[in-house]
Amino acid sequence: MGKVTGFKEFERQDETYTSVLDRVKNYKEFTIPLSEKEVKTQGSRCMDCGIPF
Repeated sequence: MGKVTGFKEFERQDETYTSVLDRVKNYKEFTIPLSEKEVKTQGSRCMDCGIPF
C-alpha cells in the first residue's frame, strides 16, 4: 500500500520512448520501462482510494 501523502512527495514519472527514427528500423517495443526502484516510488503515490484491482 502506498503512502497517503505520496502523491505530494513524489512527482509523477512516465515511461520514456525511443526516438521515432529508431522505432521505424524495427518492430521492438518502443517504451523504455521504469527501473524497479522507480516503479516502487510511483507505487507509493497511490492515495488508497479503496478500489480493488
